[in-house]
Amino acid sequence: MIQSSLFGFLYGFILCFTFGPAFFRLIQTSIDTGFKRGVLIALGVTAADAILMFFAVFGTSYLPQFQYFDEIISVIGASLLFILGFISLFKQQPQLVYPTSKLGSFLYYFTSGVFLNLLNPSNYVAVFATSTYLVAKGLSLNERIIFFCFSLIATMIAESLIAFYAQKMKRLLTKKVLKRINQLAGLIFIGSGLMIIWKQFL
Repeated sequence: MIQSSLFGFLYGFILCFTFGPAFFRLIQTSIDTGFKRGVLIALGVTAADAILMFFAVFGTSYLPQFQYFDEIISVIGASLLFILGFISLFKQQPQLVYPTSKLGSFLYYFTSGVFLNLLNPSNYVAVFATSTYLVAKGLSLNERIIFFCFSLIATMIAESLIAFYAQKMKRLLTKKVLKRINQLAGLIFIGSGLMIIWKQFL
């Protein structure tokens, strides 16, 4: 059990630094709007991971079983990344106009984190491949649950730390640098969207 906990924690921590679209969205949000909203992105990413891990551990019978499911997920995910990318590339100010109510703000950032993870097919591959590997290594159901639970804890901690230090960097950044960071994030979002389409259809 201790071994499953340690390796699960390490797995979750390392997984946060794979530099996918969610990683750069977290940094961008933290710099633009502060630590608290960055944490909401992190919470959404962690929730999405929890959903994927649930299906990986307990089976895929609950997943939708209709034709072209993978293709639809890929198109939706790529479209979301394209939208985020073009907004980041062409917005004139370092900040967007975000929801002002507490509930609106929570839903906006939380769902951003959720969708960036759930609509990225690479995350499905990573989680289900890991689950298959754990089964092949002979880990029991309880050990796999512990592994993924500690992975989620590590993910939340790591992404919160990323948000914290990204927000601290804001004091050192000029508007020009912030604009360049947003443009870089935009290119990464668009590139990730193109990669999803390429892997799925080409």
